[in-house]
Amino acid sequence: MKKNYKIGVIGGGSWATAIIKILQEHNHINWWLRSQDQQNYISQFKHNPKYLSSAVIDVAKVKLFVNINELIDSSDILIVAIPSGFIHNVFKNISYKILNGK
Repeated sequence: MKKNYKIGVIGGGSWATAIIKILQEHNHINWWLRSQDQQNYISQFKHNPKYLSSAVIDVAKVKLFVNINELIDSSDILIVAIPSGFIHNVFKNISYKILNGK
């Protein structure tokens, strides 16, 4: 039996938006965004206003998060789609070690 993994995507830019667009076709996706405003906009208008704005986001299949720890708790697989220069600032807010489990 095939398991349906919960996939979490960390990042709100063009790379993350492209990944979300591809994966939402056959999966339920968790998506971490750094701001509540960005989350609210995508929830209401079903696209990312700054990156790949023509890509339609199926909000029935994509659950949006602004709390990175909640996203990690809700995901089996994590995809990091943020520029390397911002990884430290994002990951310093994680409350536990990812590799050693929850």
